[in-house]
Amino acid sequence: MNVYWLIALLPEWIIHSILGLGVLGLLVAFFVQFIPFVNTYKYLIKIFSSILLVLGLFLQGALAYKQSTALAVAKLEKKLAEAEAKSQKTNVEIVEKIVKDTQIVREKGKTVTQYVDREVVKYNNKCELPSEVIRVHNAAATMDPSKLEGDKK
Repeated sequence: MNVYWLIALLPEWIIHSILGLGVLGLLVAFFVQFIPFVNTYKYLIKIFSSILLVLGLFLQGALAYKQSTALAVAKLEKKLAEAEAKSQKTNVEIVEKIVKDTQIVREKGKTVTQYVDREVVKYNNKCELPSEVIRVHNAAATMDPSKLEGDKK
């Protein structure tokens, strides 16, 4: 049975009053038997007070549970905010590292390109590969072994 909607509607003092009326009614019914009015309705007061006491205890427990869960939620929200802040900081560090690594790769690529432009040009006119090497390279690049069986020049 979900009574949290009732606890949300009722102020706390009403829940405390229900418990107090139950206890007070039981005290009146048990200890004050000399008053004729109370003695006449003693059983009715005991039953009604017992119901109020049980209802009050139940609502007190539900109220305590609601307050403890609200406290736990507040703690978890605080931890979540701290984790989000730490996550943002870590994200910034990761982005900075990626930018740095990308810059290093570009610099190395630029160095290799300059080397190729400077050194390979020297051998471009002098280096002739046999057609067999070109055919094997093309077969390896396309992963087609049938190109190995072709014309041999």
